Amino acid sequence: MGRVLLTVGGSDSSGGAGIQADVKTFAALGFHGTSAITAATAQNTLGVRRVYPLAPEAVASQLEALVEDFEISAAKTGMLSSAEIVSEVAGFFERNDIPLVVDPVMEAEAGGRLLDPQALDILRERLIPLARIVTPNIFEAEAITGVRVSDEKSALQAASAILDMGAEAAVVTGGHLQGTDFLVTSLGHIEISGRKVVGGNHGVGCTYSAALTAFLGRGWDLKRALVAAKKFAAASVNESFDVGRGASPVNPLGDVLERADRFDVLTEVERSVAILLAEEAFVHLIPEVGSNLAMAISAARGREDVAAVEGRMVRAGSRAVGCGAVRFGASGHVARVILSAMSFDPETRAGMNIRYGEDVLEAVGALGLSTSQFRREDQPSSSKTMSWGTVEAIELFQSGQGSSSCASSGASPLVPAAIWDLGGVGKEPMVRLLGRSAREVAGSAVRIARLLRFRQEPIN
Repeated sequence: MGRVLLTVGGSDSSGGAGIQADVKTFAALGFHGTSAITAATAQNTLGVRRVYPLAPEAVASQLEALVEDFEISAAKTGMLSSAEIVSEVAGFFERNDIPLVVDPVMEAEAGGRLLDPQALDILRERLIPLARIVTPNIFEAEAITGVRVSDEKSALQAASAILDMGAEAAVVTGGHLQGTDFLVTSLGHIEISGRKVVGGNHGVGCTYSAALTAFLGRGWDLKRALVAAKKFAAASVNESFDVGRGASPVNPLGDVLERADRFDVLTEVERSVAILLAEEAFVHLIPEVGSNLAMAISAARGREDVAAVEGRMVRAGSRAVGCGAVRFGASGHVARVILSAMSFDPETRAGMNIRYGEDVLEAVGALGLSTSQFRREDQPSSSKTMSWGTVEAIELFQSGQGSSSCASSGASPLVPAAIWDLGGVGKEPMVRLLGRSAREVAGSAVRIARLLRFRQEPIN
């Protein structure tokens, strides 16, 4: 399998679509991305201001330089701008047998024409017949075929009309059709279901077609490649960047970075749990219900994004033991504390619960850790205790009514290092430690445990 892909399209000065989105997608999927730029655009998330097409010979020169040196596994076209450029690009692919995805880009998501009307005939007559697959959205499908696309029947009709132009396959993408894509090949048609994902949409079409190019470059069959590309594009939307004042750019690297973050968090929690279990004094900090250490990924949205010890850490005689492996979704109690704290300070991503006691609070204070508290009797009946209590304690802390000591390294000015409550009917009193990492929180727990042990040891 080759490791090189080619994209032929426009440069997006805002970095969200075009060549920039394609190359990021190629990299995220393990390919080296090459590019032939057809035009420079002056655009941002609000729209395209100006398009500056390159001379056709400049596009041809880029393409010839690339094919002379690289073995290209697959290629895609995006914004081609002018009739002359479409003709030049079509000539290149007529001379070079490279699997080709044609993304017939005509307008930017944020607004702005990207293909001259006179170029459309050449696109139909020369480029589409070279395509392994054409990937229009409903508006592009209408412009190419003249078929008004509004439902499944008309989408299939438009895709069939593109096949009649000579393409091997056509898929009308479903961003405007409740998320379902409609694929037509010489063997028939297939629906590829999906759902609309909340997030930015600047560059989603480019990302989808680039991902499809990458999966075809791996040698995958068309249906498998389309399903994977759809999933990849949805993840990119889900991880989109909230930047600019218009259509937010999708993030092709979001899924890759989240996977790396998850691995780092798992490793961090596992190592920090090992530190706690190796500390003899730690057993004296474990409450009756057990203790858990947890850490969230940076983009955490729910407990499934928080890693903790399955079954918690408990007392076993004079030792502390972990009841299970570290995994995501293993904590409810501590996860809710962390997620609530992150709404105030996104860097406060770790926490753990330890037993409550006046001696513990004194040790916390002696170490310079800031504290705050909540009272269960003040809790509204419709709320979750840990979510409500954490918010209540943090707001109290920020109002200046909690302990403001922050001598410890890593203390947050927005969130206290320890939140405690006196419990209630059937509820054990508890202290929750907070910090930027599992290692930081485990370190605080170890220092508290050692200080308590020191104070309890008799002086000879």
